[in-house]
Amino acid sequence: MSFAQDFENAIDFIDENLADEIDFELIAKKAQCSVYHFQRMFSFLVNIPLSEYIRRRRMTLAAFEMQNTDAKIIDIANKYGYDSHSSFTRAFQSVQGISPSKARLDGACLTAYPKLSFQFKIKGVIAMQYNIKQTAPYKLFGLNPIPLDGWQTEPFLEYADAVIEDGTHDAINIAAGYPGLAQGMIKNNAWDMKRLHLLQSIHFYNEKGNKHFMYGWECPENDVDERFTILEMPEMTWVVITAALDGERDSIKKSYEDLYVNWFPTSGYNQAPNKPIIEKYDWDKCELWMPIEKK
Repeated sequence: MSFAQDFENAIDFIDENLADEIDFELIAKKAQCSVYHFQRMFSFLVNIPLSEYIRRRRMTLAAFEMQNTDAKIIDIANKYGYDSHSSFTRAFQSVQGISPSKARLDGACLTAYPKLSFQFKIKGVIAMQYNIKQTAPYKLFGLNPIPLDGWQTEPFLEYADAVIEDGTHDAINIAAGYPGLAQGMIKNNAWDMKRLHLLQSIHFYNEKGNKHFMYGWECPENDVDERFTILEMPEMTWVVITAALDGERDSIKKSYEDLYVNWFPTSGYNQAPNKPIIEKYDWDKCELWMPIEKK
């Protein structure tokens, strides 16, 4: 069975069970992958979390019932998994912009989120080059990580500017054994990006599975002080994609797309859960290091 059909089966399963408690394990089983991998892949492809998609679909169906039936609001709430009027009202209002009771008024404007449909284009004309690499246990470190999700360019660029201006970039470089030149160049009005030692972009997940982002490097032998966030990296297997830089983040996003849409479905691997993803830069290219495990 194809990757597209597996995903369609997962979406069908979600829609058929919107009025029941949905087990993410069963969704992932329909898609022939792990829960972690399905959630990450879904979020990247659809640009919203799986849980948000389910909520929007439920509130779409709830709105239809509000307008087309005489069912009590609390009965509709219970049908879609809410055990109180207030919790249902908050969820409904966050999606529809109005309260459930107002949805029944003549002329109420409501929003419908249709069932998701995956459309895959035939690709393969341009070859995708990758390497599988193994690393022994090591440590990464960084400073001032921030919670971050999605792939809008602006938050990444804003954070990159902030860590240079506030001294974070220099502090990490100095701790890693490289010169900290950014603050001096700013002070002396002698800015030259090509003189900077470029740090790695590290995406990592906390114990709740929420993504954070920081710039960093491999820990030096004498380690670093308590200011820094340290990530313990076990022995790892990675798939590494190299992309030419385009001045923005589009080439990096394309690397993620190639992995999720073109490589993972037939590779025999899943993304390894709760392990950092690393982007390693020089001045004309970027390496995307994605942790993987055998299916």
